[in-house]
Amino acid sequence: MRSNSIRSIRRTELSGAAFEAVILYGLRKTTLEKVGKIAGVSKGVVLHHFKDKTSLLEAVFRRSNLLLSESVVELYRYSQSPYERLWAIIIANFFETIFNHRVCQAWVSLISEVPHSKECQRIQLANDRRIRSNLTHELKNFLPEKDAELAAHHLGVHIDGIWVRAGLRPHPMKSIEAISEMEYAILKLLPCDKTSTAKHFEARNKIESIAEIALGSKAFKEKSLDSQNPKI
Repeated sequence: MRSNSIRSIRRTELSGAAFEAVILYGLRKTTLEKVGKIAGVSKGVVLHHFKDKTSLLEAVFRRSNLLLSESVVELYRYSQSPYERLWAIIIANFFETIFNHRVCQAWVSLISEVPHSKECQRIQLANDRRIRSNLTHELKNFLPEKDAELAAHHLGVHIDGIWVRAGLRPHPMKSIEAISEMEYAILKLLPCDKTSTAKHFEARNKIESIAEIALGSKAFKEKSLDSQNPKI
């Protein structure tokens, strides 16, 4: 049991080192040797836990998606209305602990691997379904079921698009800028009279404040992909 625990910890450390390597060198120049150097181990140790570079990158892909899911769950704990739960999903996807220029650049490199890896495709499809399901569940509070599903699809595409564009831009895109773009899309997709608009603004402000504490805490940052490199 202890052996499995140590193995799991080591795999987590190596997947974190691999993500850092992608950030520093780009996907093509990331090697098992460089991953080992960042992790402070030999290439042989990396190969002991991951048979090749592809399997290591799959673990990175899985871990990055897991972190986004954990962010949503953390903010859900403090959300008390459909408005707040909707904004928990949005802010979790763009909070600065995760959403920063170098991580976005690394993400663009990683998603380029998806067409060439069935496992990465499976992980990405599962992540897409999770986000769409979460959004649909909350949007049903504002729209008929079919419209909620369509709106969830469009918001999911918008989330992906912002991440990709942020990774391609020469200059960083701030978290607040990304969240504001999502706010614009939400207010266009949902029925928004004066009262509803005010509730959206209140919900966004509350969840952003909570995120500063919950997702900005030392404990949560230690789980994040970019916390392992102070330069990020």
